[in-house]
Parts: sequence; structure tokens; C-alpha cells
Amino acid sequence: METGKESLTALVSCFARGYHASTSGEPIFNDFVAHSLLKEEEKQVIASKWANAIGFFDQDICETLETFDEKLQWVMNNQTIPQLVSRARYAEDGLKDAIRRGFKQYVILGAGFDTFALRQEKLPEDFMIFEVDHPATQAFKINRFQEVGMEFPTNVKFIPVDFKSNSLRDELKKSGFDEQKYSYFSLLGVAMYLAKKDFYQLLTSVAEMSMNGSSFIFDYLDDNAFNEKTASTKLTQMRQITARTGEPMITGFDPFELDLELQDYNMLLYENLSPANIEDLYFRKRDDGLHAFDHFHFAHLVVNK
Repeated sequence: METGKESLTALVSCFARGYHASTSGEPIFNDFVAHSLLKEEEKQVIASKWANAIGFFDQDICETLETFDEKLQWVMNNQTIPQLVSRARYAEDGLKDAIRRGFKQYVILGAGFDTFALRQEKLPEDFMIFEVDHPATQAFKINRFQEVGMEFPTNVKFIPVDFKSNSLRDELKKSGFDEQKYSYFSLLGVAMYLAKKDFYQLLTSVAEMSMNGSSFIFDYLDDNAFNEKTASTKLTQMRQITARTGEPMITGFDPFELDLELQDYNMLLYENLSPANIEDLYFRKRDDGLHAFDHFHFAHLVVNK
């Protein structure tokens, strides 16, 4: 399986969402399309790498589990799936509410192998979806659609953007983004990899191009995730893995100061969910070992300029 770093991250996330949808009797987020975008070879390679990594996460558990499937399930349910499926569920639940309130545009920033465009149903006829991603990752996804014989929905626009050299606002406008319509933006699994100044520059750009009342959804790490004394073992392991792949997690926010910081960027903090809030929303009374990750928060911002 030879692919670029950006594409590999997209494939791994897609695998995890598909694994959850196909193995859980009560999926938190039912991405029933995900696995159809992956080749069998890719599924096997990703599954093998994760199952074989169990010793890194928990050596005691590794010694008690005997089969490949048991090891894969433990790693998936403890190290990857909870955060991926809960943040996707949060974003799309909010999107459904926004559509009922009259929103007409959905901008998926860092879209990767997001499959909302393939699962959409009962949307307004004039509803538009804009998938924004690094040119290499987006080209890989478009090629994969063609390989598996999937047609692009007519209301989807693919926007290749290299934020180091392209203007998000300009590229969206070229593809028909209407600044006079309410818009819903999502940025999932990205903020912790951005320098804080770059994140706020992105927020500024979104606020400038959006109507008051438009939404911006993202997940973030709290500051304690970067403190050796307070960070959980799981989060420390995650940071070690991402650093080895050349994509270190570098940014966290103080959940209690976030609303004050946002005022300088024409954004209001509408909702700010803690790990305990996320646990209560999506994982309460489950018996499959899925739990919200420590240090991860979900935020819903509203443009106010």
C-alpha cells in the first residue's frame, strides 16, 4: 500500500469508521459507506498494523488476548474509534439542526475520506457541499471514487487548497460558495496539529466570508494534554505516534479561556463540550468498552461580526 502521508491518515480514519459501523450492534456513527472506499489490501494492512501495535498500548492486555480479531478489536475500541465516531456524530447532528434552520452550505475543511456526500438524504435541492483538502489528498480521493465506480453527487464541489499558498476564501468563491447564505463549517482532527496563529487566521478567514450566525465546528485538545504531569497515558501515546509520523500534536486550548480568545476573531462560543459531556452524550450505558477520550473537547462557534 503506497500512498502519501496525507492520504494514509485519511485511509486509517476511514477504516476505523467503517470498522465501527460493521462490527457494532449499536454504532455511535454509522458510516456504512466507509469500507466500500477501501481496497481489501488496504484493509488488511491497516488492520495488521493496528492489531500488532497492541503491545505498545498495553502489554498486559496483549498477553491476555490470543486471536488477531481480539487484538484488533481492543485497539480499535480503545485507541481510535471513540474519538473519530463521536466527533463525526457531533458535527453531523449539528449540521442536521442547521439545515432545519435554513442553512444552505456545508464546508468540510480537511475532508479526507469524509463520506457525508455519499450518505446524504432528504437535503434541500439547493444545498451545496464543499470538500476542502490538500491537493494531493483530494486527488487521491477523487481517483478512488473513480476506481470503485462511485459517481460524484451533483451538489458536491471539491476544493483543493494548500493553505500555505492558496486563499480559502478565493478558492471557495471560484467554486460557487455564496457569502450571502448561512454556512456550516467543520474542522475535525486538525486543530491540534496547527500552530495557534494559523488556527486563528483560519477562523478570521471563515468569519470574513460568512454571514452572521454561520457555524464552525471543531475538536481540540486542552492544555493539560501537553503537560507531562497531567496528560493521560492514552494521550501521551497518541502524541508519540503522531510525532513519529512527522505530524506532531502541538496546540491545545484552555477550555475556560476559549470564549475570551474567540472574541478577537469575530466568533462566539455557542457550545463547548468537555470529555465528561461527550461521555454522557455518546457513551453512557454502553457495554463495548467505548469511552470518550481524556483531553478532547468539541466546540461549536457562531460567526458574530
